Amino acid sequence: MMRKTALVVALASSAAAFSPSALPSLRATTNAASCMQMQADGVSRRDILSGLTAAAVVAVPALANADTEYPNIPFLGGSDQVDVNNANIRVYTRFPGMYPTIAGLMVKNTPYKDTADIKTKLFPKLTPKMQEIYMKYDKNLIALKPAPEFVEDIWNNGLYR
Repeated sequence: MMRKTALVVALASSAAAFSPSALPSLRATTNAASCMQMQADGVSRRDILSGLTAAAVVAVPALANADTEYPNIPFLGGSDQVDVNNANIRVYTRFPGMYPTIAGLMVKNTPYKDTADIKTKLFPKLTPKMQEIYMKYDKNLIALKPAPEFVEDIWNNGLYR
């Protein structure tokens, strides 16, 4: 989204840079014959560039009204609650004792329908101490619908130290 906006702004600024009013030194060197020749051929460069600039000014607010691609972004690690179906395994480092063992088992057994499904799938594989740690953070876990673009990166988000 930001790339599109930056592209439109760059086009508008480059169009304004080549406008004869922006370059007074070039304006003084042009003669009436060359201006008459361009007008005789059709639309002038100034008209084209001003049209592009106007179109860019109109397009920028329309780009700003775009919808959020994934409304559950805060649950990927930016809030107190974590979506167990879409969050990366490193998010569990926020919960002492969960990473890497319990978090690895949770990620390995995704997707989950709800938090009760997590306990059904996970508890037989956990020791009593691990179950105690899990229950400490159970209120911080939610199970939203898996999104393919986030499930793909659930193990490795590509961030390296």
